[in-house]
Amino acid sequence: MDKENERIRLKEIIAFEKSQMLPFDFTISYILTPIYVVICILLGGIFAILMEIDDEKYLVQGLLCLGAFVLISVLFLICVPFFRKKTIKLELERYDFDTTKEESLEIWVFSTEEFSLKFDRNGMYINDELFYYNHLSKTVVTSNYCKRIWIYLQFALSEEEAVTLPVAPDTLKMLECLEIKLDNEHILNYIISNKQEAFEQIYNRGYINYSL
Repeated sequence: MDKENERIRLKEIIAFEKSQMLPFDFTISYILTPIYVVICILLGGIFAILMEIDDEKYLVQGLLCLGAFVLISVLFLICVPFFRKKTIKLELERYDFDTTKEESLEIWVFSTEEFSLKFDRNGMYINDELFYYNHLSKTVVTSNYCKRIWIYLQFALSEEEAVTLPVAPDTLKMLECLEIKLDNEHILNYIISNKQEAFEQIYNRGYINYSL
């Protein structure tokens, strides 16, 4: 029963990651990489068996196995930077930091089906309960989960409770209009001013390695 539950859980995880990942990244991670590993194991196994039987008689066949292993590995490694650049290019197009078309407001509402979320100069309101900004941890957070670039504004009430909003023209305009200063404001400024470099760091490490 436990093994069956584990299989169901694994299928759910793979299905969720497939919904989050770009199609070619999913293909590399869940199809090409396992195939590559299996082929390499087979080639290594065949080489070891041939050398064990008669290393002189089957030397050519053994070298062919090694050659195939090297060739497949080189081709696989060549593909990695190509798809990395393609992913970053698509993510650069997905994120827009231009706030010029956004209207200046005194009250910003980001309600969902789960709760009512509102911001004004006093603080953040969750279901009409006010949380003053000086009582909140206000940061920009990044992640490379599922080989995607994720950038959020996080307003944390505590270590266990936090509200996140995607960095987008409207949320950036809100910060500007309400004069909300993030605890790591320099990170957000770096992301906006150095988009290409910042996205490369987030894709590779999940975070920005930058300090004042």
